[in-house]
Amino acid sequence: MGFAAGLALLLLGLHLVGEGLSALKARRHLLSFALSRPWGVLLWGFLLGLVSGSGTGFSLLALGLLESGVVGLGQAALLSLAATAGATLWVGVVALAREGVAEALLVLGLPWLLFPRLRRVGLFLMGLGLLFWGFLRMGQGLEGVAPLLALLGPHPLGLFAVGLLLGFFLGTANGVAALALALVPALGLEGGMALGAGVGVSGVLLIAYASGRREALPLGVALFLHRFLLAWPFLFLLPWLAPLGVVGFHLLVHLVFALGFLPLAEGYGRLVERLFPKRGVAPKYLSREALETPGLAFALVQRELARVADAVRGMLSQAVRVLAQEEGGEGELAPLEEKVDRLTREVVLYTAELSTRTQDERAVRFFVMASELEHLGDLVRRVVRQAEKLWAQGLTFSPEGKEDLLEAARGVLRRMELLSAALGTGEKALAEEVIRGSEAFAAFLNRLRRAHLARLEGGRPESRATTLAHLDLLLTLEEMASGIERLCRLVLEL
Repeated sequence: MGFAAGLALLLLGLHLVGEGLSALKARRHLLSFALSRPWGVLLWGFLLGLVSGSGTGFSLLALGLLESGVVGLGQAALLSLAATAGATLWVGVVALAREGVAEALLVLGLPWLLFPRLRRVGLFLMGLGLLFWGFLRMGQGLEGVAPLLALLGPHPLGLFAVGLLLGFFLGTANGVAALALALVPALGLEGGMALGAGVGVSGVLLIAYASGRREALPLGVALFLHRFLLAWPFLFLLPWLAPLGVVGFHLLVHLVFALGFLPLAEGYGRLVERLFPKRGVAPKYLSREALETPGLAFALVQRELARVADAVRGMLSQAVRVLAQEEGGEGELAPLEEKVDRLTREVVLYTAELSTRTQDERAVRFFVMASELEHLGDLVRRVVRQAEKLWAQGLTFSPEGKEDLLEAARGVLRRMELLSAALGTGEKALAEEVIRGSEAFAAFLNRLRRAHLARLEGGRPESRATTLAHLDLLLTLEEMASGIERLCRLVLEL
């Protein structure tokens, strides 16, 4: 029981250390000048992994950069590998654990919690104290698990499998390496467990894919394959590398993983493209043959615009979820935004040719509608960008302010759903419903502004800190509602 409790404390300590240093992980501009060259990614990834202590955190950061189109798959994978290599040095820090130091760090962390701006310092100190304390408790409780470990046997392949599973489900290679370090008195060749964890930690990206982040699958598969293939030579060389100890072996493995990726990056990129080909976005209804029959062509343009509107509705639905859960970012909108942009372009070009052939006023209306829909997509992304920027500063809306913004966003989403249905079905009564409710919705937004002003007058600190972002979001949502109303008026003119 003492051993398990120590493991729990160690994992909690790792989490708190990561929370304390999360401001560093959020500052993506630190990487902006280093991403153009592989050696820059390798160097800065290693250094930032070292100061953050979280290779997993940087793996998710790399995924976000990949989703946003800032980096390619090769750069994202190299950043993840380099940051994980830098973070491995924290296992060496854990090896220095002393009971007096652990207690001192826990006590030193308490005063910092009294100051909101410095709370991360307290979390870092207390997390480090828990790391030390958990590691020491695992050592003290080792006698209780020694018989079980003896039954399992210290076979390197078995330890590798155990480490792989633990790394996959716990999402931390350092945590499992620290566990292996604590088991040194009971087992031999503990490096096999650390090696398995180094491979299994790629599972955090596969879990991210299960939550709906599509780019996580190719990145996770590339990292897992690379680590798995390079791990086998280490497994066979383990008896000769044992003098390095768990810490030295753990660091060596991840350095080789990172350096070994440089010459193989292009090969992994081609393999992943073959395994997970990206589906192109193409118009579904814009038929070239229909241009000879203008009435049919205009009907097909309206059906294609309904697809664009449905994609914008999907973007807005995801934005509402991001606001509600206070997690996620622009990267999650990227696939739908790409769909909106590409389909809008095709609709505009098709409509321009249709206008040239027919000189029909309807072509102008469709042209304007396509432009309005594309602008709505940009506004949705702006909503998420505004919220993400606020959270990166460690700020959040007050509970009342957050609920007001969510209610406003859901109101805009409801209006967007009516517009999408009106375009898709041709039912103009749905567009009329949006227009009838325009004045009431504008009055509702004004009530939300007055409510925010009342919170400011009441001296609410969260409202004061987030007032500009709050008002800006309300203004963006109001602009979206106006755009939807204009689109509904155009629907009535079709």
